Amino acid sequence: MANEATATESNHTARICELRIARQSVCLLLRTICDLLRHTAWPVLLIFLLSAAQIGAQQQQIRFNVLGLFHARELQLEPVGESVLSVTASDAPSTSSRILNGEPAHRQLLFRAEGDRVVVGSASAASWTATARDGTSVAFRLTVPGKIHRVYFGQLTLRARNGELLADVAMDRETAVASIVAAEMDSSAPLEALKAQAVATRSFLAAGARHLDFDFCDTTHCQFLRSPPHANSRVSQAVQATRGLLIEYRGKPLAALYFSRCGGHTRSLREVGMEPGESYPYYSVLCFWCRRHPLLWHSTVDSQEPLKPHDEAERIHAARQWGWSAIPGSDFTATENSSGQQLEGHSLGHGVGLCQFGAIGMARAGATFRQILAHYYPNTSLASSI
Repeated sequence: MANEATATESNHTARICELRIARQSVCLLLRTICDLLRHTAWPVLLIFLLSAAQIGAQQQQIRFNVLGLFHARELQLEPVGESVLSVTASDAPSTSSRILNGEPAHRQLLFRAEGDRVVVGSASAASWTATARDGTSVAFRLTVPGKIHRVYFGQLTLRARNGELLADVAMDRETAVASIVAAEMDSSAPLEALKAQAVATRSFLAAGARHLDFDFCDTTHCQFLRSPPHANSRVSQAVQATRGLLIEYRGKPLAALYFSRCGGHTRSLREVGMEPGESYPYYSVLCFWCRRHPLLWHSTVDSQEPLKPHDEAERIHAARQWGWSAIPGSDFTATENSSGQQLEGHSLGHGVGLCQFGAIGMARAGATFRQILAHYYPNTSLASSI
């Protein structure tokens, strides 16, 4: 509890500092605008205001907790390409700072958790940060030794809790959108389908954080996150083409849900056992592409209790017990046999919101991303956040 209280107090202090800096920046901006109003022609002023708005949009930062599923006790950090990393300890002497530039003696660092401290070599600190030399975002590779590595573009913070390393990456929202779309949809999908996925992803992020110490995690609880795609990739093209566009419901960004395949029609929240309250209820809509290309899967689970279809909470509970591959979708029938429950399913995922397989089919048939989103998210609108 003491560690949690200290962390909370630190977060509050950091947020107060951020607010003070933001207030000072706004005051400076207002003074500048006033000077421009007195001395500058309106066309020049308009260009200045548009540039300021673009800079503000580019500075939207989202904090992702990454690689948490691996409960790593060690993490390896190294720069990517020509990147130079400035690695700094939060409460250790300045001599503990490191520079990683790819040269033999400055190629990588291995961090390890010791209780609630993060140790590099003989230096120990409550946390470490890795940024570009000017404190901005930078490309780096983070590796769980012997298991997995990911490339990120952002600012890294490493903390420790009970002998486990916690890695948070603060990145620009559009970088996050591209990294998620690359994980959620194959890059060979039609461009309009990728655009629809990008808008849905951006809306989910804009609707608000889902954690206290960071904004989102990179698991099924929040959003899968892969290495950012190349700037010339089709995913990057889709993200750039829809830059700033959000799905809104009653004037607020919608935390848009999506899934793999619906089996013929999507589900409302009530149909999967959830009460929408005042939030977007989602709607059950026909998915003609899934109807033309049906899916069928079979599995057996060792349960004497019948499993209920279209109950997402129960499906998640059962999947955690028997594995996600045993119950990959909520649309199934269950038959009891000597081995337990024989399942036959027709969907992949929870069935609520955008059907990714259906979106690809609509795009191949000539639908635009706007038409795709209007179909799967009825009674919503698109708005620009820039």
